[in-house]
Amino acid sequence: MPVPPVSSQILNAFSDRQETTSGVRSVLPLWLVLVSLLVIVSPLLDGGTTHLAVLIIRVLILALVSVHLWQGFRAGAMACPRLSAGPAVLVYLGLAVVSAAMSPYSNQSIQWLIVLFGYALVLYVIATSLSTWTQVAMLLAVVAGMACVETGWALIQRWQAGLPRPTGTFFNPNFLAGYVAAIWALALGTFSHLRIAGSNPLRNCRSAGVQLACVVLLASLLLVMILTGSRGGMLALAAGSTVVLGIRFGRKGIALLAAGLVLVVLVIPNPLRERIQAEHEADPVGYARWQMWQSSARAMIEYPLGVGVGLYQYIYPRYAFPLEGEIIRYGKVAQTPHSEYVQMGVELGVAGLVAFVWGCAGIAREATWWLRQRLRRWQRGVVVGLCGGIVAILAHAAVDSNLHEPAIAVVLILYAGMVLSARRLAGQAGESFRLVPVRFGLLWAGIAAVTIVALGVLVVRIGAAWYVHEAGLAAMSAGDDLRAASYLQQAIELDPGKALYHGALASSEFHRFERTGDMAGALRAVSELDAAIALNPLDGRLPGLLGSVYAALAAVPFPEAGASQDRHAQRQAWREAAVSAYERALRLEPYNPFHRLEAARLHRALGHREQAEIAARGAVDIEPNFLPGREWLAKLYLNSARVEEAAREYREIVERRQRFAGRHKSEADDRFLAADVAGLEAALGRSRPPA
Repeated sequence: MPVPPVSSQILNAFSDRQETTSGVRSVLPLWLVLVSLLVIVSPLLDGGTTHLAVLIIRVLILALVSVHLWQGFRAGAMACPRLSAGPAVLVYLGLAVVSAAMSPYSNQSIQWLIVLFGYALVLYVIATSLSTWTQVAMLLAVVAGMACVETGWALIQRWQAGLPRPTGTFFNPNFLAGYVAAIWALALGTFSHLRIAGSNPLRNCRSAGVQLACVVLLASLLLVMILTGSRGGMLALAAGSTVVLGIRFGRKGIALLAAGLVLVVLVIPNPLRERIQAEHEADPVGYARWQMWQSSARAMIEYPLGVGVGLYQYIYPRYAFPLEGEIIRYGKVAQTPHSEYVQMGVELGVAGLVAFVWGCAGIAREATWWLRQRLRRWQRGVVVGLCGGIVAILAHAAVDSNLHEPAIAVVLILYAGMVLSARRLAGQAGESFRLVPVRFGLLWAGIAAVTIVALGVLVVRIGAAWYVHEAGLAAMSAGDDLRAASYLQQAIELDPGKALYHGALASSEFHRFERTGDMAGALRAVSELDAAIALNPLDGRLPGLLGSVYAALAAVPFPEAGASQDRHAQRQAWREAAVSAYERALRLEPYNPFHRLEAARLHRALGHREQAEIAARGAVDIEPNFLPGREWLAKLYLNSARVEEAAREYREIVERRQRFAGRHKSEADDRFLAADVAGLEAALGRSRPPA
């Protein structure tokens, strides 16, 4: 229905037109500049994953929201779009809020709440503010420009720097491939709908120029995709291309795509094909995603309401799976399950996954409506390309954690926002908006200003705390424990709820205790670790470190003064506290053999020989190549005159060291295979009766 005159005037406050004395002229709206900056900045620093990048992205989002609110207050009403995906987004955010409120580690969950709400606000502003096809073209030109930057940098990395798998400005080639695939689908949709220039290109030089630009961009993107060797990226490219070619050409387009993929993957030698073969032959972790997802399914069954937003990395050690044939069977710790949907199910429960699918269905509904409208060829190409790009990102999300990359998440939000702006771009703004009058504008403006300033201060404090923490770690590495403790204390003051900073300060105090023997430092480390565990009771590394501190305290020689009985009681108390800490660590990290071995040593010192043997035996049962555990068991058996059992452990040590002698080993592998073979052999010789 037609928009009433007053409503039309209010909606114009969010458009890109401005009255001047010489008439109406087009201007570049501030929101468009900020969204463009968001698209440009987000990929530049490791795909937006560095703390500086996160800080800049959050500041840009706050500025974008501020501009939008200012426009609404100036117009006297807020334009609330009727988004088909809006209810699903609100439900998803509501689930995230409930999850954060119930989270056992609230600081981490609040961090992810900030991320989710930031993305939702960007989506809202784009869907509210996008009003002309000129704005769409500008934003897509920025996206294409970033594709050219990534392509150029990736080619330089491959041919100038000799990098086998270029990463562009991302930290991982798989995420570069996913980013490229989303833009490939957009370019392919636009190109496939362009009118073919006639035999005389001079008469249609503009059309020919656009076609040539699309061909060059598509060829460059495909080359970079192949050079990355990313299987997930190729899946994304195939999914996006299937949507584009299926809509444009039907079954013939899909058949042509299938033939092209067969040539690339199976016939023509190229880096992608070589990597697939190498992964299949040499990398046992390359196909471990299915095992990760099975482990995550167990977590979803045990936590049907979710473990808490942002907390997957802390509960994964309880659901780890073995990699047979590796030196360390449980050595791979996954920060994510390499599937965004699986992670949603673990962190927010099945309801979160349902809400996400509901939102995707709303976007699909809006895209379907848009494709049924009368559009110019290039406009239809853009719509089809947007659909293909969204599907490409979502397909990649099924097998990787690509939405943890802000650059890819921003592109997805931009594409979705454009699709959700369909009715306004089609000239049906009255059907797609509800106007909410703003009464007491000055009051609400003041509240909004205070809220945004408070959020800005919070964002800056979080970013500053991380950099102070980094300075503290650098000072600790340099051996300056006093300066490190000062920096880390500042980080805690800036962000007191982050367990990482308390744990880092405890490490600094513990290092000083080990270097100087200052017992007060060890006690301060205990205090900080207690605080860290209270903040984050899910991280098994914290009670493990606490056990190390208590064990070190128990080993400190006491001064001669004081009753011997009191000193012995204090040592026993610290050993018991250490055992308790290691047992707690094992409940959180049940496959960590070092925790079990340290607990075995403490049990033996406490006189619990049977419990000591059980703990050490558990370590080598879980990790058969954990040779420090086998060496300790052999010595325990020798002290008990169980020579044959000690000899059996000795033979296992020798055989396993020989088995992995020619394999390339990491530092962690070397720790697993460390054992005093010569000393154990000599001890066995002394224990055996002469023949």
